[in-house]
Amino acid sequence: MTYVLVVISWLGVANGAVISTQEFSSAERCEAARTALMEYAKARSSDETLRPLCVQK
Repeated sequence: MTYVLVVISWLGVANGAVISTQEFSSAERCEAARTALMEYAKARSSDETLRPLCVQK
């Protein structure tokens, strides 16, 4: 089964929202990528602008 990591980022009023996607071969890999992305964003105080989620394709 394929899983897709969907990341919605808010770039501000001028630029709006951006949606990015990446496919993974398992739910575990998708969740690991989502977790790593959130940890990276929290370290840079930008986690409030991201909404990552894993969904089955």
